[in-house]
Amino acid sequence: LRSRSGRSIINGNWAIDRPGKYEGAGTMFTYRRPNEIRSTAGESFLAEGPTNEILDVYMIFQQPNPGIHYEYTIPEKPVDPQPPNHRPEGNAVNGQGGYDNHRNTHQENYTPAGGGRDPPRLPDHQVPAVQPPRRPRDYNWKMAGTTECSASCGTGFRSSSFRCVARLNQRQVSEALCDSSSKPAPQQEACSLQPCPAFWDIGEWSECSTTCGLGMQHRQVLCRQIYANRTLNVHTGRCEHLERPEITSSCQLKICSEWQVRSEWSACSVPCGLGQRSREVRCVSNVGDFVPDEECNMNLRPFDVENCDTGSCAKSWFYTEWGNRVGPTLIHFQ
Repeated sequence: LRSRSGRSIINGNWAIDRPGKYEGAGTMFTYRRPNEIRSTAGESFLAEGPTNEILDVYMIFQQPNPGIHYEYTIPEKPVDPQPPNHRPEGNAVNGQGGYDNHRNTHQENYTPAGGGRDPPRLPDHQVPAVQPPRRPRDYNWKMAGTTECSASCGTGFRSSSFRCVARLNQRQVSEALCDSSSKPAPQQEACSLQPCPAFWDIGEWSECSTTCGLGMQHRQVLCRQIYANRTLNVHTGRCEHLERPEITSSCQLKICSEWQVRSEWSACSVPCGLGQRSREVRCVSNVGDFVPDEECNMNLRPFDVENCDTGSCAKSWFYTEWGNRVGPTLIHFQ
């Protein structure tokens, strides 16, 4: 995920960030990705928004493109409500859309600013009733401290917490006794701890180089360290105290199928001279089933047809039957 200015928000620079929260474009993104070999779940990131700049999503893949699913929301423009004292200026013809000024003399009076009705006027001899003093609340919210830091190293966050207490003895009571609308909003502050140690960030294994038999697979291993809630690539020397994971490994999805000669050579196709003979050759899986020839190595396929020579044909005289007419007899030599 990158801004148009070229700043990487998630991943970038041929490096893979760890799952977590990343700030950018005026909002906070939550990044998730699987870290399991051959996982079918895809990577995802989510932000509540709104964003304040255009963002570009780049995708690098080794297998066929699995596709992208995305959702977004567009805020609706709020409709301005009419002020309470607004009266429409309609056409007063036939008494529609207007109002009679003389009728208004018997209605309640409005303040010039439209701020509400004037209080009713009391007779001169009547004294307004005195409101009783408000009784102080028996329970109130009190700050109880802060939560633990959200990170054990690097930069995290902690929030203030409040509890409901009795005013007289400051003992904690059920929150239902306090006014929920007056509960102070928790204040969040950053908490800086010691820097996080460098670590090896291990990528997923690639596909096996062969579909059967012994092959090789690879993975990316980077030395990473967290700074200010960002995971950055660092020199491999910072991870020298850790054993470096292997970046290559042998793999075998299944045992390869092999060619089998299923019959002896047949008899030569001619009794003498040059002919052909054949035999049955099949591709057989490791469990003994016949499979298509493409599953076996075509370069190693045994011949199933070959020439055969049964020797020279014998030479002899042969002749036809006597003809009915008197004449010379044709004698053929072979």
